[in-house]
Amino acid sequence: MSRPRWRVTKPLRERIAAGHPWVYDRALEAARLSAGDIVTLVDERGPLATAFADPSSPIRARVLDLDPDASCDGAWARARASSAAARRARDPLLAGCTGRRLVHGEADGCPGLVIDAYADTAVVVYDGPAAARFWSARLADVLDGLGDSIRHVWVRGDRKERGGGEAARGNPPAEIVIAEDAARFAVDVRAGQKTGFFLDQRDNRRTIRTHAAGARVLNVFCYTGGFSLHAALGGATHVTSIDVAAPAIAAIAKNLELSKLPIDRHDRIAIDAFDFFEQAAARRERWDLVIVDPPSFAPSEKAKPAALKSYARLIELALTVTAPGGRFALASCSSHVGEADLLALCARPGLRLRASAGAASDHPVLPAFPEGRYLQFLLFDV
Repeated sequence: MSRPRWRVTKPLRERIAAGHPWVYDRALEAARLSAGDIVTLVDERGPLATAFADPSSPIRARVLDLDPDASCDGAWARARASSAAARRARDPLLAGCTGRRLVHGEADGCPGLVIDAYADTAVVVYDGPAAARFWSARLADVLDGLGDSIRHVWVRGDRKERGGGEAARGNPPAEIVIAEDAARFAVDVRAGQKTGFFLDQRDNRRTIRTHAAGARVLNVFCYTGGFSLHAALGGATHVTSIDVAAPAIAAIAKNLELSKLPIDRHDRIAIDAFDFFEQAAARRERWDLVIVDPPSFAPSEKAKPAALKSYARLIELALTVTAPGGRFALASCSSHVGEADLLALCARPGLRLRASAGAASDHPVLPAFPEGRYLQFLLFDV
């Protein structure tokens, strides 16, 4: 098979063999390649792996297969998707959930590709133009490998431009109702956050449900009420949901109705989180369980110092409104901010870590690829 050979200039053989799927620009010789080109990575000892090129990204190559001669054709893509589907079929934590991740990029051997299912509709996200060029040519094969339950397919546009995209199969409905245990959520797959919903917090929402009985609960950065509904299902006496986006706040009422939960035990307020905390502290309001799940403050390593300052401020404000003897949950969705960073910010008398977790079980992590563990979730006794 004739394909370009791209020389790796740093000692990455063992790292790649262990399963790390990224090769950065500083570790590769200069080469004239187009986005999505299939290449054979080589070093001074010979061939290493098959990858696709991403000339415009700091992640200059993404490893597709440790076989340097792998075809990476449609049959190969179908087999990768079929393996991913088989892993989900064996996962008991997905029982009763009609929203789930089907393909989780690098961790499922499909670098740069994410596919989520909402009932019978699949939402496809490509991580950049190189991934789009490589995977779009194989999307039909991937979908075949995932089985015959997908009737509609929506391919999201650029992640920076919410609302863009196109149908690749069928006619995806504007809104889909999914089940997550006893909770029901209306999902906008075309313009909602991420692929429409935060599926990665599913298991953490279940954790909140088990700790919410008899509690007054505050959910900050609530989006459409994922943690809020699970807290209510767990027996919370009252829930307050805060988000700066008025449409997200408005959607909570519908999700409460869909889940047959009383709306009169739920306050929904569209306001900036920092402003709300300061106002609540001034009123000396307290909640028994406070959940803070902000958007990513650190999209890059360069942004990490400023992000840590923002997290520190949020932690301080959240603890101010947490009742003594209560609980405080903190989440971070940036791979640049790890668990150790968050624990350092939370190091103070009176806090004890009760639970630590990452993303839901259908968002696996490769042991050799810590960058893939982007989600942190910590639950403290206060």
